[in-house]
Amino acid sequence: MGCVSQCAKYFLCFFNFVFFVAGGVALAVGVWLFADSTSFADLVGKLDQSDILNKTDADVIRVISYILILVGALTFMISFMGYCGAMFESRCLLCVYGVLILVVLILECIVVGLAFGLKGDAEQTTREFLKSTIKYYASNVDKTETVTVAWDGMMTQLHCCGVDDYLDFRESLNWTSTDKIVPEACCMKENGNLKDQLCPISPSANNSYFKDGCYSALIRTIEENAAIVIGIAAGLAFIEILVIILAVHLACCYWRPQHACIDVSSKQVN
Repeated sequence: MGCVSQCAKYFLCFFNFVFFVAGGVALAVGVWLFADSTSFADLVGKLDQSDILNKTDADVIRVISYILILVGALTFMISFMGYCGAMFESRCLLCVYGVLILVVLILECIVVGLAFGLKGDAEQTTREFLKSTIKYYASNVDKTETVTVAWDGMMTQLHCCGVDDYLDFRESLNWTSTDKIVPEACCMKENGNLKDQLCPISPSANNSYFKDGCYSALIRTIEENAAIVIGIAAGLAFIEILVIILAVHLACCYWRPQHACIDVSSKQVN
């Protein structure tokens, strides 16, 4: 085999080995979550000193485990197929692998197209979804603690409060029964502590983000990072196209008699 074919072979082997390991890890974590989410939550809690998984509803964890199992299994099988096809010079495996990567690329293009085409509907749906969940904030109803954890995390990270502002918390009957006007997650903090201890009962522009809605903050964050997202998507698409080309190239090499893919430089000049 020529230099180009050898490089293509080892690139595909390395590329698929990385994704083979990543898929295996995702699959293992998904199976672990499905079989025994408690022990996994305890391990994560010891590592990052948080208790978020223990506070997350069991149904949410089960959905996450299903997603990890599905994505991990597909990544594991496709990358294993590509690795074996390149390493053991199997034209059949390389052809199937190239077709599968092409299908993945097409699906990604469809998703991107739908995202741009349905941008307005997506934004409206997002706002309605946020409105529908905030009424369960700090609620005593079963299976709603996850909502509180998610909202606290989003408000802390995005420096916002409610969907449009702090008045959205009036939709939560359990929250309105307290003497607090805004959650602590809406308050400004210094070194992990509240800047003003009176913030939850007396919020202002100096001690909280009570008038900054999370919907606007979320849209602003997406727009600010749009270039990064587009760059990552373009890079991923380029790699997938390159992988397809290399897989087809190697499949053609292995189909020819005696691996007739040789470098021009190796030909003898008569």
